[in-house]
Amino acid sequence: MVGGTLVEWSSKSKYNSFNSYKGLTYYENYKAIVDWMNGCDYLPPPVECNLDLVAECNLDCYFCITQRYLRTRREEVGEMRTLPADYMLKLVDFLTAWGVRGLCISGGGESTLHKSLPDLILHAKDKMDVAVVTNATLITDKLAEALMYCRWVAMSIDAADRQTYKAVKGRDYFDRAIAGVSKLTKLRRQTNSSVDLCYKFLVLPENTSTIYEACKLSKELGVQDFHVRPVDFERGDIRGHKQLNISREKVEEQFALCHEEETKDFHVYTVTHKFDPEFHVKHDFERCLATPLVIPILQDGNAYLCVDRKLEVHFRSGLCYPNPENILSWWGGERHRQMIKSVNIEKCSRCTWSQYNRQIEETVLKDNMCLSFP
Repeated sequence: MVGGTLVEWSSKSKYNSFNSYKGLTYYENYKAIVDWMNGCDYLPPPVECNLDLVAECNLDCYFCITQRYLRTRREEVGEMRTLPADYMLKLVDFLTAWGVRGLCISGGGESTLHKSLPDLILHAKDKMDVAVVTNATLITDKLAEALMYCRWVAMSIDAADRQTYKAVKGRDYFDRAIAGVSKLTKLRRQTNSSVDLCYKFLVLPENTSTIYEACKLSKELGVQDFHVRPVDFERGDIRGHKQLNISREKVEEQFALCHEEETKDFHVYTVTHKFDPEFHVKHDFERCLATPLVIPILQDGNAYLCVDRKLEVHFRSGLCYPNPENILSWWGGERHRQMIKSVNIEKCSRCTWSQYNRQIEETVLKDNMCLSFP
């Protein structure tokens, strides 16, 4: 704690992937988006493609933001629940030529259930930065070798012990997940890979008292980053959704202990800036403007406006399958622009791009930083 403010990372780690101020490096994109929203014809390509390969998962997390279409209303996905392997390679080639810089493979469920994931990573690694989000329970030798070429790999564990893991993940796969993490950290050392391995932990009522234990475990396992943040449990499409009711004081105590474990090779990120002081969802911006920074492409062959509104028909931007070049027929078009203008942020839950939206308002619309002066 500094002056009553929760410390999210050490001063030595302020230039990190979890710090939303990195969005200021996209300032030229910000300006172009605002110009486009005001009527200009050109919208630059997105910085990143968020790619969901498969609409399946081997876990049953009760807080999962994709549970609506993974389990309760599976028909919303449609007939295509897995992207064809040859299409994904064509998509990477198109994205590279278009100017997209990053490929985040997240799954829509569990990305490693797609048997062609290693081939996709190897195909993309020399064309763009690649990242993978996984629950780490299905890490084969072939996949582990491919993951060494990624910029980062985020492993969603959310627990420090088997009992807690089973309670929050719905399966008794804790040992399997830890074995997956260990396989990757060992191979990273052996190959001298530069991949950042991150142990991710969502704060839930069931695991609040074990945050520090999870931090120590992740350090022992040899990951580079321990990332912890409150869960977004206020989404209307989550089973039993409600405001998160946990003790801020207890969480702060756990966070402080975690930061004491930091070294030059092990970094702790206790990320809370997208929540209010009680860890509830907040919106400190007025308009949705940042979505064109990322194009989410799902396993149904469509792109959606935002990573937070996947498989919602109203936010279906356009078709990407079977020909990726079809994206150019709708990206930056009038329908795309009007879709963004129609977003009512009061109906959104936690916004992944909240700080980017705020930065656009503060630096482009208002120029509060006087950017013409160094």
